[in-house]
Amino acid sequence: MGSWLERNRSVVLTFLVAVIIVGLVILVLQHRGGPQPLEIRFDDPALDGVAIEVYVTGAVQKPGVYPLHEGDRIEDALAAAGGPTQDADTESLNLALRVRDQDQIAVPRRGQVAGVATKSMPGASQKIDINSATARELDALPGIGEVYSQKIVDSRAAEGPFHRTEELVERKVIPSATYDKIKDLIAVAP
Repeated sequence: MGSWLERNRSVVLTFLVAVIIVGLVILVLQHRGGPQPLEIRFDDPALDGVAIEVYVTGAVQKPGVYPLHEGDRIEDALAAAGGPTQDADTESLNLALRVRDQDQIAVPRRGQVAGVATKSMPGASQKIDINSATARELDALPGIGEVYSQKIVDSRAAEGPFHRTEELVERKVIPSATYDKIKDLIAVAP
């Protein structure tokens, strides 16, 4: 048998090389596009396409009421209104904040104060009562965010209602620099 292998050595080697090359070509073709992307789908009809309406006013190209979808953000509302004007102060808005049905987004001009009014706040210029506002309403204030808004809610639950807005700093709920940004936007109900 050794003599058959010696006589057909080149044929056997050619066959083995061909098998290896075909195997490599198949592997390369299977992985040519790289790994298939992982697709995660959230097919929740409650979130997909739920129409809401938001009033966008102030320093935008086309103020008005715009249809959006549940989960859209203030950034989307600005885009629906044609974008901000050149004198808009978008830095004072939290563009990542999600909007809800019947919200009013007042885009300030430079030097004005921003406002997001919700169903419980009839006008954008109305001050927010820190004793009755929800964490979401407090979160809309400039410089507050989720952490400080929750601290405000927790403080009034643990230590009772605020008697003066300055107590936010006295109770060490927010820093004084943050208080200076919101002091004209907040109040305590009598």
